[in-house]
Amino acid sequence: MELIHLYHLQFKKIFSYVTKERKRELINELNDNGCPKLIQFTQNFDETTRNDNKQQNLIFVTDLNCPESSKLIKRANRTEIFRSPYRWLVIGNYDKNKEEILNYLTHYHILIDSHFILSIKEADVFTLYLPYKQTSNSSEWKLESFGTWTARHGLNKTSNMAVETSIRRKNLGGLLISTSIVMVGDIHIKLIAKASINQLDPLYNFLNASGHFIYTDNWGYFVNGSYNGMIGDVVRGAAELTGTPLFITESRIRVLDFLSSPTKSTVKFVFRQPSLSYQNNLFILPFKPQVWLCILGLTILMTFILFVNARWENIKSDSQEVSKTFDKTSLTPKMSEISLMIIGAITQQGSYAELKGTLGRVVMFLMFLSFLFLYTSYSANIVALLQSSSNQIKTLADLLNSKLEMGTEDTPYNRHHFTTATEPVKKAIYEKKIAPPGTKPNFMDLEDGVKKLQKEPFAFNMFVGLGYKLVEKYFLEHEKCGLQEIEYIEENKPWYTCRKNSPFKEMYKIGLLRNHEHGMISRENRLIYTEKPVCIVHGGTFDSVNMTDFYPALLMLVYGIVLSLVLLILEILHWRRSRVTSTK
Repeated sequence: MELIHLYHLQFKKIFSYVTKERKRELINELNDNGCPKLIQFTQNFDETTRNDNKQQNLIFVTDLNCPESSKLIKRANRTEIFRSPYRWLVIGNYDKNKEEILNYLTHYHILIDSHFILSIKEADVFTLYLPYKQTSNSSEWKLESFGTWTARHGLNKTSNMAVETSIRRKNLGGLLISTSIVMVGDIHIKLIAKASINQLDPLYNFLNASGHFIYTDNWGYFVNGSYNGMIGDVVRGAAELTGTPLFITESRIRVLDFLSSPTKSTVKFVFRQPSLSYQNNLFILPFKPQVWLCILGLTILMTFILFVNARWENIKSDSQEVSKTFDKTSLTPKMSEISLMIIGAITQQGSYAELKGTLGRVVMFLMFLSFLFLYTSYSANIVALLQSSSNQIKTLADLLNSKLEMGTEDTPYNRHHFTTATEPVKKAIYEKKIAPPGTKPNFMDLEDGVKKLQKEPFAFNMFVGLGYKLVEKYFLEHEKCGLQEIEYIEENKPWYTCRKNSPFKEMYKIGLLRNHEHGMISRENRLIYTEKPVCIVHGGTFDSVNMTDFYPALLMLVYGIVLSLVLLILEILHWRRSRVTSTK
């Protein structure tokens, strides 16, 4: 058991078969060398691996000369303990050569991600190998030289052992890697598939492998107890990689390993900022609430002053006994007369009645001047607000409560996410906006949705990388201003994935990261996808006033007409009643 010294002696070590005397001797010797934190003699892998939170620090050591070693190795193979991150040191049979020992191990899954050191004794020298097979179906062993160990000189490691395992073994020798790709009729899905194939080609070259593509019609969803589509291909083992990026969900994490996100483009609600009048009553926005209160106070004050002045002039005319010849255009101290004068001043319409005295004329001048300034400020603000856009829609709840019509791109993932949504706001968006009762669900072609986004107050859920390509094609420059985005799917970055616990996982990650670092991913994204258009022309955003803009004023006019007709009818009835009474 001196061979234990050849490995880094600061890891945990688990031995399958050692006599009590040798155990005691071994423990004392290891303690003298200041190594491992724990030495455990066991064959219970489940307990050992489950209770250890640092699996990469576990080293399993066994001796094939031990009669019980075959049971240990079979149990390890069954529980997949040969794979990363576990490490093995196996002492080969002293009476067998390398080929015989490898033939004995041929049925075990010691795959490309394993760290399985096999020691072959030749005289006083232990030659150390790292055997592995590329796939579980392969019978061909690949051998790496780890080094040699002798009692006199200790461990002499091979120089390339300083290189990470995934890099050392990345040459797969033309191995066929099956990749499942989503391919349906829509042109944009074909573009995504094209981008995916072009982005994966450098990965195959990096691994010296060949890509074999399997085409399916959807990303893959859990239906009737199993996954269909692209994910189903990977889960069943028909494919090793997902060639079309997909979103992270809790259920997918259980069956896939996520590798790399190839693009920033994702799925979002896109809409043009609606005009301010579409969300608000413009006629109450020009002034802040404090200003409105001040205007109300000014109106009340002017009403009181006008009443006092009118009353004073009326008393003055009575004292001078000129009531019979009193000018009918003089303002009388009646609330109806004073109210009409105030309304005329506010609306800049004037009044048929007026104050005749010097003090009264000064009061009227100041009143009309004050309301003139207020009227000018109000009108100028209205003009500015008519050309303003609303920025009040910032969340999905705002979008739900807005007047915007909503639609979504007709893709398998959108149909899945919208129809299965359980979160209250998202569920309400589908039931009230996308598919109201009694109507056809508003799933539409990407091009039709972008054109509707251009012409109407409309929020469209789309894959923005390709949707913005059509925006660039159809929108005028000023129409590109004010485009807003709101995410519907929380984790909406698409990812490449591979089979769960794939022995090639680290190689895939390194290869895809290398693609990012070398700019191959960004180059392909620039060729296929389009970024959000930049607003460079603001002057063309002026539009004619429409019904929505002056709807509150029109509504007030209608209410006024109705009220005036009601008052007219009441006056006629009162006049007729008075006439009947006078004839009696």
